[in-house]
Amino acid sequence: MPKNLDEAVLYFQQHWTKKELKNFQNKPESDAVTELHFGTGMWIRNNWVRGDRDTALRNYFKGLGIYAPDDISSIILTSLHRTLNKKDIELDKQVERYKAYWQPIIDCNKKQKTQAVSNYNRFKEGDNITIYMPVDTADGSPNAVLYDCPTPEWSFDKSKDLILKGTITKKYFINDTANVFFTVQVNYLNRKDTEILMTTVNVDDKKDFSLTGLTIE
Repeated sequence: MPKNLDEAVLYFQQHWTKKELKNFQNKPESDAVTELHFGTGMWIRNNWVRGDRDTALRNYFKGLGIYAPDDISSIILTSLHRTLNKKDIELDKQVERYKAYWQPIIDCNKKQKTQAVSNYNRFKEGDNITIYMPVDTADGSPNAVLYDCPTPEWSFDKSKDLILKGTITKKYFINDTANVFFTVQVNYLNRKDTEILMTTVNVDDKKDFSLTGLTIE
């Protein structure tokens, strides 16, 4: 198993046929890498990155600040393509591009966790709470959702979005004190035709809510 990027690139130079290398080399870089994302890219992720395996390659990329398996496989394939075409692999620029992608998400997640803990500490069991959630109707069935980072912001639309009022019956966290939850006894729903995170919820039900990204008052 390769221990660094150079060894990973060399592996394919040694194990692919001349025809495979030539076909990959002759395609535009973006097309070549994208087309192999679910083929060779998945093989890289499953055999070199994921699971209980030799950690040398993962540690190499962690040292660069790259953690996502998809990013690792893409950097390897991009570097292979550039090597075959006698181009500078520009590893620093590749790394910075992925870091630039992830940084807003990391910052957003940190902000959401801080707000979640603040809300967790602000309420106690027995308190009444109001939850607001955006409703997605894209597939024809209304479903209250949470928007992912880095753009979780939304504006409440009273014509379609969800208001849930209830009583906190339990507070707890899972694994991490910032991964906080409320169990809520549902007392009121403004939209009874709307699922919550693809689950049917009715008045008098108890529903567990992660506080991460949840709008409450």
